[in-house]
Amino acid sequence: MVGSKTLKKTKLSYMLLRLKWVQVIGTTLLSYVWLSTAILVSATANEIVSNNQNSESITNQAASEDSLPDLKQVLAEKIKSEKKAASIVAQKQPQLIAQTNSPGTSDNSPIDVGNLRQQLLIEPLVKPAPPAQAAKRTYPPGLSFAAPSAFGAGWGDVFVGASGATRNDSSNGLDGSISTGFGLGNSQKLVGLEFTFNNGSIKNFGKNGTFDLKVHRIAYAKGTNIVGVAAGWKTFAQYGNEGVRDSSAYGVVTTYSLLRPNDSVNPMPISFSAGAGGGDFRQGNASTGVFGGVGVQVHPQVGVGFGWSGVGLNIGASFVPVPTIPLTITAQGADLTDNSSGGTVFVLSVGYGFNFLPK
Repeated sequence: MVGSKTLKKTKLSYMLLRLKWVQVIGTTLLSYVWLSTAILVSATANEIVSNNQNSESITNQAASEDSLPDLKQVLAEKIKSEKKAASIVAQKQPQLIAQTNSPGTSDNSPIDVGNLRQQLLIEPLVKPAPPAQAAKRTYPPGLSFAAPSAFGAGWGDVFVGASGATRNDSSNGLDGSISTGFGLGNSQKLVGLEFTFNNGSIKNFGKNGTFDLKVHRIAYAKGTNIVGVAAGWKTFAQYGNEGVRDSSAYGVVTTYSLLRPNDSVNPMPISFSAGAGGGDFRQGNASTGVFGGVGVQVHPQVGVGFGWSGVGLNIGASFVPVPTIPLTITAQGADLTDNSSGGTVFVLSVGYGFNFLPK
């Protein structure tokens, strides 16, 4: 009984031991199988990766080989474009140098813009003429010797004159008079007014004098012809202890024309005057006398003429010494017919007139 129990225990122990060894071997086998499986899987994975890498490398190589002709073409095109660019740069370089390196400047110095402008300055084919200087005004000689003129002073005009005359009565010796005056208004637009003061004796200066007035207007002006009309009053007022002079009202018409209008040197102006008046313009006991005269410019500085003063015949000449200076010298023989109480006299006059308004 005991032996059988012992035998059973021994068999049981053997069986347990066998199971442990089976378990250990199984576990080991399982471990080995897992490990080998893992190794196999890992090896397989590595092989796949390697194969993939090899395949990728082969694919990339094949792709590179397939694309190699294109790459050569690209390189060739690149080399060609670089050569072309170099050629273009070589062509552009002189122009750039010409633009950046001006004479007198270095590569690092600033460009002289003023110098460049001066270099680029082109002489005009036709040079503009310099502005013509305004010609100085010239003054003509007088053309009235026996009768007053219908033309007179206007705004800004001022004049002064002195005259001396011989006398048949030599007991009184030589004497002279001074006249001065000015103008107002505009005879072309409306009327002009001329006022004159006459000092009757230079010897008795300031002790006597007379005042004259003339209203004048340009009635016609066209082409080279001008017509003026005027009404005057000589000695409308007077003072002094010298003999009282007669007051003389008058009217006059004067024409002014050019005989040679195309002559730039001397167009030969000619003037005619005709009028009537009382006082000094009449003879004896007549209430009214007529007067008239003609004058012509024979030279730009010389005018000559004659006329009837209402009393006698006058002949005279006028001279402008300097054309640009309004100074006039007049010499005339008055009353050559010896009709007046004073008889024939020689009269020398000097006159100066100007306009003070700005031009």
